[in-house]
Amino acid sequence: MTAIQHSNSSDLRGRALRLAVHALRLAGDHAESVGILVVAVAVIAWVVNGLVEFTTVLNIPFGGAILLILAARGTVRLIETATSGIAARIDPDSRDGDDLWDVTTALRANAEAITNGANYDDIRLALQTSEVLPALHGLTVQLRSAYAQEGEMEEAAALSDTVALVRAAAESMGHRDLSE
Repeated sequence: MTAIQHSNSSDLRGRALRLAVHALRLAGDHAESVGILVVAVAVIAWVVNGLVEFTTVLNIPFGGAILLILAARGTVRLIETATSGIAARIDPDSRDGDDLWDVTTALRANAEAITNGANYDDIRLALQTSEVLPALHGLTVQLRSAYAQEGEMEEAAALSDTVALVRAAAESMGHRDLSE
């Protein structure tokens, strides 16, 4: 079984959660637009009602109309906050490696900084003291063990090569106390 087939995306629950996260993020992204539209329609109805008085429900004093607009704005903010919070909490991708994208972004930014003239000695020392390579070694060791425990020997063998290469990289940066 390959890692892609083993992925959470094939899981029905994961798909449902991803769909829910997508819907919540869309709702949060568009809440302000919908709120503005609702307020605009309400203001137009209020102004027209002031001219032709077609319903008594819209006979609201100016101060009351301002309070309703502010309440609508607060409701939009609550919807945005709630939907983004819930989406972040139920997002299955937030627990399966997305934080590694942040690490990748930081490493690429440092490489770009060197290209743009940053002090490469400082970046090398920061790389050594951050212990990124020993942590990556530990992660690849754990991945290899997990695949081996599941009987997926092809992936485990491929990760053994990765473990050895990451170990060599870590050792070349001065980290000699790596365990497996």
